[in-house]
Amino acid sequence: MKKIIIILMLSFYGCGYSSVYKNQKNNDILITIIDMQGDNILNSSLKNQLKIASNKGSTNIFNISLITDYEKIIVSKNAAGLATDYKLQTTVNFIVTKNEIEKKIVLSESLDIKNEGENFEQTSYENSIKRNFAISIKGKLIPYLLTFDDN
Repeated sequence: MKKIIIILMLSFYGCGYSSVYKNQKNNDILITIIDMQGDNILNSSLKNQLKIASNKGSTNIFNISLITDYEKIIVSKNAAGLATDYKLQTTVNFIVTKNEIEKKIVLSESLDIKNEGENFEQTSYENSIKRNFAISIKGKLIPYLLTFDDN
C-alpha cells in the first residue's frame, strides 16, 4: 500500500498538479459584507467562507451585498401524493463594489435529493447541503473578484 501512495505522490509531483484551494488562501483580497438578505443558514455560511478567503492586511478591498434565494422544489411524488424527490437550489445575487465601481454577479447551485421524511435528519442534511452550496459559491466568486478590473 505504501508503494502505491509513493508512486501516486511522485506522479503528481512531476505533472504540475497543485491544489485549487491552496492558491485561494493566498489571495490578496479583503472582503467586507455590508448587507445580507435571504436564507439565514446560507448567508451565515457564505459570510464565514468569504471571511476565510479574505486577507485582513490587503488593500484590495471589496464591499459586497448579497441576496440569497433558497428553494426546495418537489420533483416527484408517489402514488399517495407524497413528495419522494426534491430539487434543492439556491441563487445568490452579489453586488460587488471596489473603488466606486459596482458590478453584479449571480451564482447558483442545485442538487436533487430523495425525501427521507420530515425529521431532524432530513433537516440536518439539507442544512449541510446549504453549507456545501456556500463553499461552492465562494469557489466561483473568488476568481471573479481576482479579475474584477478585467470584467
